[in-house]
Amino acid sequence: MAREPSGEEMLQAVEAHVARRGITTRLTSPGTADLTWQSLLDFRIVRSIETRGERPMREPGSRGDIAGRPTYTDIRAYRVDPPADPERSGSRLLVRRGTLDEVLCGDCHGGTNECKACEGRGRRDCPRFVDCAACDGGPDACWECEGTGRPRTRRSTASRHPHATATATTGERAARATCTRCRVPDVACPKCRGRRQLDCPACKKAGFVECEVCTGTKRVTHQECQGTGRFTVWTEGFVDHTPHHDKERQLGRLDLRRATGNVGDWRETVLRNATDKLPDDLEDVHRQLVTPRLAVHKGEVARRATLRHLPLAVVRVHADPHRDYYAFASRTGIEVASRPTRERVRHVATITAAAAAVVALVVVLVVAMLR
Repeated sequence: MAREPSGEEMLQAVEAHVARRGITTRLTSPGTADLTWQSLLDFRIVRSIETRGERPMREPGSRGDIAGRPTYTDIRAYRVDPPADPERSGSRLLVRRGTLDEVLCGDCHGGTNECKACEGRGRRDCPRFVDCAACDGGPDACWECEGTGRPRTRRSTASRHPHATATATTGERAARATCTRCRVPDVACPKCRGRRQLDCPACKKAGFVECEVCTGTKRVTHQECQGTGRFTVWTEGFVDHTPHHDKERQLGRLDLRRATGNVGDWRETVLRNATDKLPDDLEDVHRQLVTPRLAVHKGEVARRATLRHLPLAVVRVHADPHRDYYAFASRTGIEVASRPTRERVRHVATITAAAAAVVALVVVLVVAMLR
């Protein structure tokens, strides 16, 4: 509404509302209704809190971009504008004048060090041969000489090695090869042919492999300086802006909040400075709640306090004493919401509790009689 409704207009709106409940009373007449005023309050404030400080910085390589940062002499005196919106975070990074420099890395040689994994050789020792995976490098490599090259007998091995004959389950003869050492046919492991070992697949019988850490270069990159061999050092100043939120709400009963939240013509005041005044029509009880929240905090450089309040006319109709009527201004006129009085709610709760106790007692007595 363009203006604040008067008490008489609020009573007229309630009168029209109760008429729909069958109560026809002129509420503007003396002795028919009691009207009191109260307000709903929703107060929120966000502050931008500024913190300043310095810290030593050391980053690998030649950081030419650091030279493009603003410089300062005294971080406390450096001017930084507060954020236009205190809700937003921000950080300003600076360089103290005369501290930007480059230093050589003292833990490497030009960005690399000797590979510790291979001790600077570029390769690592590797066995030239590995045990045969088929016979495990054991005596089963050859049923005749057991991989030694010295046959144990000149007689046929068929009688002494039943595996050389047909198996009982498949009826097929086990696959064997001629031993490369004792030259006896059909007795050797088909994989190593009696040698027990195979050429190492990693080094191809060379006895060494390329170091997997340095890939054969004998040197590794120094991770701390990222292979640059130098560091950029400076003293960094920072100015941070961080939002801090606070609020105070006194919105009455939950069901009343819902009734007024979307349609009520809330009065809104925005305070952006610590010297801004609260609205004159704010109730004293709400003024006492809000005023401590407006105190300036340490490091505060900006604020936005939003105070919303909605005046309510609370009407008690004598012809309907068990309900309270709440009249408030809306964007289109006056709205009215009704709720049971607190006394009525307590009375109903008491009766309900007493009835439940009586029912419980009857149940106990019935159970006792049936035993």
